[in-house]
Amino acid sequence: MSLPQCPVERKPTSICIGAREIPSRYFLAPLAGYTQLAFRMAVRELGGLGLATTDLVQATMLLSGRRKSMDLIATTPADRPLSIQIFSGKPRELARAAKWLEDHGYEGVDINMGCPMAKVNGQGGGARLMCDTEDACRTVAGVVNGVQIPVTVKMRLGWDADRITAPALAREFEQLGIAAVTIHGRTRQQGFHGRASLDGIRAVVEAVEGIPVVGNGDVRTPADALRMRRETGCAAVAIGRGAMLDPWIFRRLALIESDEAGSTNADPSPEEQIDFLVRHFTLMEQQHAGYACILFRKFAGWYGARLGIPEDLEDRLRRFESAGEFSEIVEQIRARHGQRESATPTALVKTPNGPNALW
Repeated sequence: MSLPQCPVERKPTSICIGAREIPSRYFLAPLAGYTQLAFRMAVRELGGLGLATTDLVQATMLLSGRRKSMDLIATTPADRPLSIQIFSGKPRELARAAKWLEDHGYEGVDINMGCPMAKVNGQGGGARLMCDTEDACRTVAGVVNGVQIPVTVKMRLGWDADRITAPALAREFEQLGIAAVTIHGRTRQQGFHGRASLDGIRAVVEAVEGIPVVGNGDVRTPADALRMRRETGCAAVAIGRGAMLDPWIFRRLALIESDEAGSTNADPSPEEQIDFLVRHFTLMEQQHAGYACILFRKFAGWYGARLGIPEDLEDRLRRFESAGEFSEIVEQIRARHGQRESATPTALVKTPNGPNALW
């Protein structure tokens, strides 16, 4: 199946996915509970971001117009380029959801075949789809044949080390008309443990003929992203947790790509760091009003070290209950910026299981 082509004249740092020209080869990967509109826009405003993909949306819930699903696909004209990630164990529902998205003006659909969560796999969606290659191909064909917009797939290497199906699936998906595949370099069994396999990603790159393969997993610094591209041959890199640890990672990569890294300081000033914190919360409040306080709390552990937030104020950000209290905390951060004992993000600190008395 032939795919629509990108314009002949385009920027050398851009990449084509179907007929869509993406301005950068560094993408924001979908992260359940995090990559919603406010975060996407706050990061976009820093510069350098290519394609962003939403948090995964259950196809049936999308079709029924559930409020949570509508919140997940909420967007603005400035939130481009964007793809909506959908999942379901029901192929017809997945195809209907893709068509609904196309009819409502969305420009790209991503099928989730990588989520390791039991509640997603239990419905036959996420990584579970990788266990039956024939069913996976039928599912993908149904979506591709039902829409004109580019369809992509995000998947893992396979279900476990004994069932590495990603290379074969990517090859089949390309023949069915998929515009690109994103490969997280772990199996479903690994979850987020161990290290992402660059060899596994390279095997997928070598299995396809021409579609872009997007690498994903363990990219926390620009050097990690560049190494992934160099060692796997992937056409682009999707960054998830690394973007929460350092929202400026896309700007840093853009400067490297333009050979300006040495002449331009990519490090944000203390004022920029605090402004980003405020901007993210403001955008979240615009969409979710008072509920933004609850939604924003989980970002504190990711932001604290990068944004120079003292540990006690980070702890308060995990518990604040009003916009007024947020403003009060921000003023204290301005006065005490950088007075932090640990440079390790709290979100990366391993917490033992069981009662505190046994830690």
